[in-house]
Amino acid sequence: MDPLGLVVRDEETFLTRVVNLGMEQGIFTRDRADEIIRISVAMANKYVLDKQVDFRSTEELAGVQETILKLVGVGLEMKAGGDPDTGVHLLMDASPVDLFRLAYTRVEKLRHQWQSLLRDHRVQIYVSPQEYECLSDICVHRLTDMSIFTETELAAIRSLTLEDQLFSSLGALEYYEAELERYQLILRMRELLPFQLLRRSPLVRAENLSELDSIREAFINTALISAFVEASDPVTVSMASVRAFLKVLAGVDATDVIPEDVETVVVDLIHELAEGLSDREGELLTREVVRIAQKLMDTIFSEWDTVNSSSENVFFKRWRRLVILSDAPDPIERILVSGEKLDEFDFDLLFSHLAALPPEDAISLIERLPWQRLEPDQTIRLFQEFPEYHTKLANRADLTEFVAAEIVDLLEVLTHESLKESLSVLREAVARVQFTLEDLELIADLPHKEASALLIRCLPPGDQDPEQILREFIEASEKTRRALLLSGCGSKWFPDLFTEAWESAPDLVKRIMKPLSAQDAAMFLDAASGNQKPQIVGSKTKGSSLRFKSKSVNALFRSLTQARRNSILKVFVEKG
Repeated sequence: MDPLGLVVRDEETFLTRVVNLGMEQGIFTRDRADEIIRISVAMANKYVLDKQVDFRSTEELAGVQETILKLVGVGLEMKAGGDPDTGVHLLMDASPVDLFRLAYTRVEKLRHQWQSLLRDHRVQIYVSPQEYECLSDICVHRLTDMSIFTETELAAIRSLTLEDQLFSSLGALEYYEAELERYQLILRMRELLPFQLLRRSPLVRAENLSELDSIREAFINTALISAFVEASDPVTVSMASVRAFLKVLAGVDATDVIPEDVETVVVDLIHELAEGLSDREGELLTREVVRIAQKLMDTIFSEWDTVNSSSENVFFKRWRRLVILSDAPDPIERILVSGEKLDEFDFDLLFSHLAALPPEDAISLIERLPWQRLEPDQTIRLFQEFPEYHTKLANRADLTEFVAAEIVDLLEVLTHESLKESLSVLREAVARVQFTLEDLELIADLPHKEASALLIRCLPPGDQDPEQILREFIEASEKTRRALLLSGCGSKWFPDLFTEAWESAPDLVKRIMKPLSAQDAAMFLDAASGNQKPQIVGSKTKGSSLRFKSKSVNALFRSLTQARRNSILKVFVEKG
């Protein structure tokens, strides 16, 4: 611990070095140290009031004292020009209050200018009213929030409050001043980069602008590639121009920071943009353009397979984030004709477009939706958000990749009408997956006719063995019994379960049979008899009938109405 009481945690601060040097030289006296401490305590008290620091917290008060001494040290370093010997003599005579004010004024100026970075950082992109009406909600939002800063830079500016305690040395203060200077230059690039050309070019599309990672970097990348291939429009490039640019780079050594041919274009671009700037601003602009050019080259060489993909869809998706493309395909048409799965961005674009269409056009789009390329959760979301189109959606939906949980989620959002429309595709879907008993009970909650048509095609619950199912059936509610009895149709142990059901609750079995179609009822009876072909019997007076080898099945069949028996008989006759 410093014997004079000037305690600052960072032993490398200028103030600590000056105090230690003054003590070694015998110049710095205890009286002067005591005086500095008294003055710093007085400043700390005023600081506590001004900053509304919690004076009841010993830790916060100690922190204030430390901050005061740090800023006194920063002021001393500024006045001494960073020379400790000069600092020793200055500290003997200079007022700690003046040193504090010198540093605090500079910190406060930095803080004020830093906060002002966000006052006017947005890049205004104007589009026609007709084009604006056609834009997706996501596109409108991104155009509104478009900034000269990148998302990372905005996050840094917003998160950095530049509190006084941050500045333990002049070096720390100068570092953040240099960062401020760079950000101020970027802010000035709103005027240095000819963004107004974007509004004049007939090749610029708002959708493409909204998808850029950074409007500033994309503009410079575009200007660079446009100049390299000598394109007619300086603020847009075609996908063919980008491929021509990549063709040249294909033979370049990837270790080159910036290939020589590209470097010439970069230099010309810097000269054009830096015209009329001061030497210091020109230096900062040069660094920024070179940094962006290097970043583009790094992206190209590190992601070569993607940025040079033979797939036009992959190629477009990657480059729409890097440059301002002039010939991008219609966004909706591109999604519809692509052979790839829809990512979330494409799905949201398609979803927003569908939501904005009048009913007639929406139905036409639904008929063209790439169902096989939609993820199950995307299909479910369409049903959730567009109940007015359930029937049309149900006629088109593809459930091939749905798992049990996703089928249950879809069933929960279907209306009765759309459930009936979807029944054929749902029958195929439920037969492919394994449900739990809880899932089957949820299906059993659907309207009886549709629930029965689905349950009879479901596999029995995969989380229970036959003995468990039999015990569950004996003790379960009617809904659970119905789910177990119908879903067990395809199993080897179903005849035993059916016999138990008929003997213990024949009325329940009759109620379960009632909503089944003739086809499904025949399937149920066939499975209950162990898939042993029934005998067709009859007489001239009463007509033909069926005789099963199971007494329980025969009893159930005889309990049905004549019309019902005839319809089931017809199914068995057609099956041969």
